[in-house]
Amino acid sequence: MIVTSLGVALATPVAVLSVDDGMTEFVAALDRDESLTYSYRQSIYQVPVYEELTRAGTGLRIERVRSPDVRSVEYFGWKGEPAQEANGLWMEESPATVVMDPELVVRITAAGEQAFSTSRWRLDLRPRFGETVVRVRAQDRPWLVAVLEGVR
Repeated sequence: MIVTSLGVALATPVAVLSVDDGMTEFVAALDRDESLTYSYRQSIYQVPVYEELTRAGTGLRIERVRSPDVRSVEYFGWKGEPAQEANGLWMEESPATVVMDPELVVRITAAGEQAFSTSRWRLDLRPRFGETVVRVRAQDRPWLVAVLEGVR
């Protein structure tokens, strides 16, 4: 009974976000209801953009986008008008219409200032991976694997 209970505990799934370039991997806890922010400098208008993401099954969903420049918000092509708030222009889309594939592919650039963050951790992409392409996935991993990987 103790062995069975221990086995179940070690195999219990843990929700994580993984970012890897095929050589190096970053893994951090990402609860199913936790907000994830992808921030970057938009390459055309050279302004910061903040995408608020949440888990959608084994993928990620864009919930809201914020930027001080309306053009970078309109870039998403969502219907409606952005709302002006103290921290920039926000645009929201119906969650049912904005679901990403199981992985998000990000090309890291020198001027991109790209990062992923939650209230518990932050990952600056270029210092960690260099200028390359990374794949970002919301996953469930066995608790023991997550512990051995040093999940943040």
